[in-house]
Amino acid sequence: GVSLDDRDEDGFTATMIAASSGQVEAFRWLVHSGADISISNKRGETALTMSEANGNKEALEKIVLEYALENGSRAPTTTTSYALHCAAKRGDLPSVRKLTSKGYVVNAADEDGYTPLMLAAKEGYGSLCQFLISQGAKCDIVNQRHETALSLARKNRAGNDAERVILNELARQLVLCGHRVKKHTKGGKGAPHWKKLKMVGTTGVLRWGRSGRRNVICTEAEVGPSWMFLQDRPKKRGVHEPGLFHVVTTDNREVHFVCEGGAEVAKLWVRGIKLVTREARFGKTTLRTMFSQELES
Repeated sequence: GVSLDDRDEDGFTATMIAASSGQVEAFRWLVHSGADISISNKRGETALTMSEANGNKEALEKIVLEYALENGSRAPTTTTSYALHCAAKRGDLPSVRKLTSKGYVVNAADEDGYTPLMLAAKEGYGSLCQFLISQGAKCDIVNQRHETALSLARKNRAGNDAERVILNELARQLVLCGHRVKKHTKGGKGAPHWKKLKMVGTTGVLRWGRSGRRNVICTEAEVGPSWMFLQDRPKKRGVHEPGLFHVVTTDNREVHFVCEGGAEVAKLWVRGIKLVTREARFGKTTLRTMFSQELES
């Protein structure tokens, strides 16, 4: 018998022909009949990528999204597999909520290698990025163009909201998972040594050992050296070492660390320490609610 997904001698399906020739209604009929829009031809093109040439991609994406939403509680199929990407790209948070509840995979890549989070970040949708992250979206995925959600948010100058949400998540994951850092001793006068530094999320404790002096609550965290550190090490190397940051504990003790990755990673450490400390104090849900209200205002 004849299948909707049969190919011609050039590897084109009916949906590809409809999409590339601008036949929107024919494409709609094929989608509603269950045609597979994820199939690619010999050149790796899909129906949606082929529609870019005639400027109909947005209209076709809308058809896919509408069909997915009309399908009740049905899980994603090859016909609707990119529906979540379409909703994220449009900034349609209600549709994203509905699709994720139906089982759409938040970390799936579309035909161009973009995840829903990448598309939302690219357009600057901060609250949508926040929701996708809460559903398990990963911020560190890299596509074929070596782009990440963070680089897309920054590159397209889509606003600070998406960038802030993604930076917060990257920082949170860094400090909670922990990493090897170099710790300065005796206020900078002693020899530095390597330690595993991490935070305990529920308590907001910064930890690099078992003793009480190595399990601290921070009142401050800053990139670079403190004034006291500069005074104690005027002639020593490492005063302005890339990746240097310091914290101040509740007993007013300064502790300096040097992370791998330079100043950019040091900023993440400082951001993460401040964030997790606040979350432990005020509650993660409360802070996220406050942030969501701020984004929507």
